[in-house]
Amino acid sequence: MLNLKKFLLLGTIFVFTISGANSIEENSNFVTGITYEHVVKKALEHSYDLKIADYNTLIAKQGIKGARSEYLPKINFSAGTEYTKNFRDIRETTVMSVGENFINPYTRYQSLLGINLSYNIFDFGVRKGKLDMAKEDVIIKELEHEQKMIDLNLTLVDTYSKILMYKHQIDSYKEILAIEQKNLELKKRLLDVKELSKTEYNDEIVKVEKLNQKISELKGLISESVEWLSFYTGEKYDSNNIQVAEIKKSDFDTEKYNDYTKSTTWLMYEKQLKKKEIELKVAKRTNYPKLYAYSRYYWYGSDPISYNDSFSNIEPSNFTVGGSLSVPIFDGLQNNANINKVALELKQLQVERDKAIAELMTRVAAMRSNLINMDEQIENNKKIVNELSEKQKSINKLVNKKIASPIEGNDSAIELLEQKIELDKNIITTIALTKGIEILICDSKIDIKNKR
Repeated sequence: MLNLKKFLLLGTIFVFTISGANSIEENSNFVTGITYEHVVKKALEHSYDLKIADYNTLIAKQGIKGARSEYLPKINFSAGTEYTKNFRDIRETTVMSVGENFINPYTRYQSLLGINLSYNIFDFGVRKGKLDMAKEDVIIKELEHEQKMIDLNLTLVDTYSKILMYKHQIDSYKEILAIEQKNLELKKRLLDVKELSKTEYNDEIVKVEKLNQKISELKGLISESVEWLSFYTGEKYDSNNIQVAEIKKSDFDTEKYNDYTKSTTWLMYEKQLKKKEIELKVAKRTNYPKLYAYSRYYWYGSDPISYNDSFSNIEPSNFTVGGSLSVPIFDGLQNNANINKVALELKQLQVERDKAIAELMTRVAAMRSNLINMDEQIENNKKIVNELSEKQKSINKLVNKKIASPIEGNDSAIELLEQKIELDKNIITTIALTKGIEILICDSKIDIKNKR
């Protein structure tokens, strides 16, 4: 019985040790410290949108192969076998025909093998147009990939800066909370000796609870932002313990002239317009004559009695070589409707391009204006912080000399911390805005002139 107890005890210790190890391993999967550069690197590697865009480019490249195949001859092999039972004895001719229907006059088994070759000799540039469209489509997909990278970087700047801002605010509000709790203790003593009203004491309790509520709200916001950051990077983060490094301030000149004709947005629409122009050209030439060359080689075998003998009797039957000219006369105005449709799509794309560029430039202009306002606010924040710092020093001297109460010193420290919160918020916003403008107005890295 004693041995059984020892065995159960050892088993319990073993299970506990294993579960503890798994817990530690699971916790070790969390990334505890991040930088903006690290987040960008991981997001570019993990991004679902970028992977989808990569596949779109690969798919578009297959379109080029498909278009180039039109320049090669088409060869196909055909085989057939059939049994015909004739109920009438028709001896006048070997084959009877009525309109498009042919009647075999013999009862027999027949087998046929054939090789067919055809080649498009000339189609007034339709084939070349389709190849050019496929090439333009590849460039469009590459530009779309680049645009996805821009969008991702903008999202990362916004998300990371929010997390950083929330962390700063939580730390500052915790300092304020500690000071308010000291005030609460002091006011409780004053209440006990009848030197403070119950109302003033209750007001202090409300201040403490509001601060706890504010910190809780910020924790909720940071948790939500961290979850989205995890979605972008594929890494796990503990929102309660994550350490967030400051974003390095960029020296980028935000007033730098932006030539939108070099932007990814402009180039992407230009290539879409080019593709649509080629599509319109192809549509107009679809009903032009087409010249084909062809050849056929057949093996034929037949037998009136045996199915197997129809195969054994197979031997070369005939060889044909020739050319054909296809000239569409009337297609029910289908291609005419397609031409009108493509022409309207071309005009629509032009409007969409103008709208996209107008949105881009408006967005940049708004960010530049906001940045100027932020710079002005930061200067005012710094002046206020300096004044409040001087004020706090003066009040602390009075507190040390017993001229002012500790509560007044605490209130001065709280006022200073609250202003520092605004200063930190504006500084982080300014850095994020600068990076955002830098991302938005950067020139495309895709050389479209040498892509064709």
